Amino acid sequence: MKMPSLAVYALASMLALLALTAAHAEEPGFSEGTKLLTKYNCQQCHSVDKPGPGPSLRAIAKRYASDPNARGELQTTVRNGSTGAWGPTPMAGVDVPRGDLKRLVEFILTLKEY
Repeated sequence: MKMPSLAVYALASMLALLALTAAHAEEPGFSEGTKLLTKYNCQQCHSVDKPGPGPSLRAIAKRYASDPNARGELQTTVRNGSTGAWGPTPMAGVDVPRGDLKRLVEFILTLKEY
């Protein structure tokens, strides 16, 4: 049986690295994420690490960390609001354009790492 050449291994490694880099590049950075939070007034009820009228964004990220449906569920919650998920205070829906909504939810989910 013929073994793959070193060039094949190198190419496979580079492709894997590019895929990981591309996936990480889709995540908004902390600066962009906080700008989105400000733009849509999320900070009125949420902070990154302390509960207020709403849960901290870090707590949200941790709760949804292993949920494969987290992105869709959180996008729906932001758009439509929710009641009872985190206590008695209801969350009003926020009209966030689809592109910003996706980036905002991606940012929130990265906060489990901070």
